[in-house]
Amino acid sequence: MSSTCDEGKVHALTRQTHATDSRAHANMKNTLLPMAAAFLGLLSARGVVATENPAAHAQHDHSPPNNSVKAELLSPVTFVSGKTASTVLRLTSKDGKPLTLDQLQVAHTERLHLLVVDETLTDYHHEHPVAGDKPGEYRFDFSPRFGGTYYVWADVVPIATGAQEYAKTEVTVQGPPATTNKTLNTTAEADGYRFSLTTENNEPLQSGKATMVKIAVTTPDGKDFAGLEPVMGAYAHMVAFPENRESVTHIHPMGKEPETAAERGGPELSFHVEPEKPGFQKFFLQTQISGREVYAAFGLEVKPGAISAVSAASEYSCPMHPEVKQTMPGKCPKCGMAVISAKPKSEKHDHQH
Repeated sequence: MSSTCDEGKVHALTRQTHATDSRAHANMKNTLLPMAAAFLGLLSARGVVATENPAAHAQHDHSPPNNSVKAELLSPVTFVSGKTASTVLRLTSKDGKPLTLDQLQVAHTERLHLLVVDETLTDYHHEHPVAGDKPGEYRFDFSPRFGGTYYVWADVVPIATGAQEYAKTEVTVQGPPATTNKTLNTTAEADGYRFSLTTENNEPLQSGKATMVKIAVTTPDGKDFAGLEPVMGAYAHMVAFPENRESVTHIHPMGKEPETAAERGGPELSFHVEPEKPGFQKFFLQTQISGREVYAAFGLEVKPGAISAVSAASEYSCPMHPEVKQTMPGKCPKCGMAVISAKPKSEKHDHQH
């Protein structure tokens, strides 16, 4: 009897100890996990951790996020510089299922944009694939000018998430690559037209600092040109790639967008630019003149942002999710988009959104 009671006490004590340990473990988990999440959030806001691509005029600065979309090029097996190849792109969701056009939202007149650039940031393409023979497959013609690695970003907004995403893939092209050129230039000529870029107060771009960039367009005889035609719902599109090609920035002009095909823009375009990181970047301006696409390229050096520039903003918010507020530059934890600074009233630009 005594032995049985003692054993029962031991078992009861053991069960009590286990229960106490379980409660302690749960309390520790409940304490440590939020601390870890907060710490990771701080690192993400400081750009140490990449947290995982809209407003019509907002800047979309995308490092490779934890997308719900995967992109891959299926054919042809071999790409050759200087030759046009009928190409198939496949888009799948996180669960591996095909992502079809009816599952994508329209953004600037298209459901799927492809932004493509070679390893030297010389050869830029903006393509719009069409639905292929199989669900989730899309066809387009690709004409790489050079050999080497080409980087491809599929710009989509899945209806399931409502968030703009950039699914990145790569392709190797046979042939000699272009020569890397990091020449800095704020003027460019294309099809006889001159494009001149200026920054606010003529100051260099700085990482983490919002700057107004203006581009003036003039004719071959030096006169202001106000004949920019609508292209994908805007008078221009500007895309920027850093030299490490790890992200893409997609910007549209500020102000009223065209509502009819007969409207014209120019001679000046204004863009809200806020580079995420310092270093060389290549900006490609896409316009349409007399029914032809006209591209102008600018090489700019982004300077490291001063601490005061980072702290000047009262807060940072996401264009897609205004409820997301941060005290440091970084990315939105919901969609991966770069947050935009909300400056004090005295420093705000008069932007029409």
